[in-house]
Amino acid sequence: MRSFSLVLASAAALAGPVAADPLRDAAAEFFGPLPTTAPEIESNPANPEKLALGRALYFDARLSATGQFSCNTCHNLAGGGDDDLATPIGLDGQAGLRNTSTILNAALNESHFWDGREVDLAVQGDGPIKAGLAMLNTPEAIVAVLNADPGYPTMFAAAFPGEAEAVTHDNTARAIEVYAATLITPGPFDAWLGGDDGALSETEKAGLQMFMDRGCSFCHYGPNLGGAGYYPLGLVVLPGADLQAADEVAGAAAADPDAEEFTFRTAPLRNIALTAPYFHSGKVSDLSQAVAIMAEAQLGSPIPAEEVAGIVAFLNSLTGTLPDSAAP
Repeated sequence: MRSFSLVLASAAALAGPVAADPLRDAAAEFFGPLPTTAPEIESNPANPEKLALGRALYFDARLSATGQFSCNTCHNLAGGGDDDLATPIGLDGQAGLRNTSTILNAALNESHFWDGREVDLAVQGDGPIKAGLAMLNTPEAIVAVLNADPGYPTMFAAAFPGEAEAVTHDNTARAIEVYAATLITPGPFDAWLGGDDGALSETEKAGLQMFMDRGCSFCHYGPNLGGAGYYPLGLVVLPGADLQAADEVAGAAAADPDAEEFTFRTAPLRNIALTAPYFHSGKVSDLSQAVAIMAEAQLGSPIPAEEVAGIVAFLNSLTGTLPDSAAP
């Protein structure tokens, strides 16, 4: 993605030499800071007009069948980029089956959704627009609404120059993709990686050390601390029904109660303190409890409460600067 004066604050941009620090060196190898600019999207180059269009569309509830749901309804930028619900509630009041993932830093994920079924961020964003449990709209209806608006045809023409029919459903998804790619949230952890020794407290650094020593970083790696790779939830100890989603509970009761279906794309941990409830089922609302569950499920044994507290302290340092949440 070409930079168009959209420079994001990042610790990587700090000037001056960085003092030697074995913990920082190890963390940089596993994670690395967030990028300083929006990542480039293959086959969907950015321009200022497309960014402005994508932002307008992201907040526009007219993309839903009833005119009540926008992208921001379920991926609220004023919070953690999610909906704070166990599972989303559709237009008909029906609950979904999987917890809503955050849109923040989602452009850095190798795949999207809990099952990782989609690698294209534009297609990921397009799915909920048409899904029955989300916005329940059709491409034809969306194009009609956008063409009827006094401003959108001009905005589409500027964002997609040279196209005879710029107002299309695919271009709607592509514009939103460009905007979503800018939702990068650098935080204290990035400043510390960039050499600011005071950006993390001693407790947070100790928590980072525990996070790495316990092997959490082997699954939660990369700048987003997750978003890549597929691993079972219950590598050692299979979680009980209290963590299962409704379809898993029903499926186990109808078929094999010992079926091991808990394999998911690793959840990104950026802004994790803002995105409760946790896990694919949204059954856990407390971050400390989530850490303790992961320790037992993935390691096979509980970890001391003080170690849980340290890891949670580190995870809090992943809360970054949130993007502008005001609707255009």
